[in-house]
Amino acid sequence: MKFRDTFKCKHKGENVKITKLSLAAVAAMTLTTGAMAEVTSELSGNVKYWYETAEKSTGTGEGLFHKTPNGFTHGQAALSIEAKGKAGVLGYGFKYTAVDSLGLEDELVGNVRTSKVNPGTNFETAHWAEKAFITYKMGNTTAKVGRQHLNTPMAFTEAWNVAANSFDAAVLLNSDIENVTLMGAYVGRGNGGNQQAGNGFSTVRLNGEFTKYVVDGAYAAGIYAKPMKGLGLNAHYWNVLQVADALWLDANYAISGVKLGAVYAQTMPKATAGDDINALAIKAGTKAGPVNLFAAYSTIEEGNAGSIPFGNTATGFKKTKLPTAGVYSDGLYVAQRGSDSFKVKAAMPVGSFKLAAQYINVANDVLPGLEVGEFDFIASTKIKDVNVKAIYVNRDHELAGKADWDHVRIIAGINF
Repeated sequence: MKFRDTFKCKHKGENVKITKLSLAAVAAMTLTTGAMAEVTSELSGNVKYWYETAEKSTGTGEGLFHKTPNGFTHGQAALSIEAKGKAGVLGYGFKYTAVDSLGLEDELVGNVRTSKVNPGTNFETAHWAEKAFITYKMGNTTAKVGRQHLNTPMAFTEAWNVAANSFDAAVLLNSDIENVTLMGAYVGRGNGGNQQAGNGFSTVRLNGEFTKYVVDGAYAAGIYAKPMKGLGLNAHYWNVLQVADALWLDANYAISGVKLGAVYAQTMPKATAGDDINALAIKAGTKAGPVNLFAAYSTIEEGNAGSIPFGNTATGFKKTKLPTAGVYSDGLYVAQRGSDSFKVKAAMPVGSFKLAAQYINVANDVLPGLEVGEFDFIASTKIKDVNVKAIYVNRDHELAGKADWDHVRIIAGINF
């Protein structure tokens, strides 16, 4: 018998049947696998124009809305494209952002408000990858690794500006315990802040460049618990390597139409010259007819010049999670050592508009330049498919000789 005869089929059609059976089995396996692994994908985007003009009480020059007033006029457009999806236990996200003045510096604006290409090229197009991450889910545990937005009290993404900052980080979430989520994270790099743009005038570094986070990265741990209906308890601990440790505890409780909240926080510099300081804040909100009412108070120990503020470490403390913050009286005011602040706010819908008015007062005996009264009026609406927000800010500083300011900010954007 020849070798090939050993494997030769002796029954007509048997090879065909085997082939058909194999293909059917493969098809069944493919369908089963596809049913088990849910696959989704989504592509979206946003385009917006961000404009602000401001006039100060000292000096001379043009007024609001001039290209070069006695203050500043900034304007910039942003385009973002985002893709995200998942396939079973795996997920992904990618977002690319570009910002540009649109050539309006010739007539309308004198500068931009966030990332430049470099200090000497205010009006060139800057662009960067804002997000690029993967996720993996196993049971009640989810890992998210890569470039992403964060939302913790001492390190978070600020979205108030024309473009948002982000982080290169690894985050682990676990919800094995009922009504409790545990969080652990390492943050290696970030692109928040831009000293060349002036303190508080940018949330993103030059051309979106990512550098080592603060000095040498940071570790964080968090616990989020909902032990009963209406009650939320959160705790965060941050170890910002070579800089400071920070603790943040907050509680929120809703009862009979009233929302109550409290914050206790502590920053502990690692430098021997810096004092540990504590912060305490309380807040309350309710609704009277169509009007939402809100009030908050915060106080921070005096410490010394080496003490660490209770603001966003990613952007030079520009914004803060303290409930007393205003549009400008933010992390650079209410979150600083020695500040005692209060805030009152009322908001309501009027036709197609959402209107809000708030007043913030900051007192500070150790840093008198931060003493200020701020009034904000905010109106938002939708015109066709365009989301529009207009903000008027008046700031009245207590320190003699320090300028008072009037600001008008307009933001228009379309999601697609």
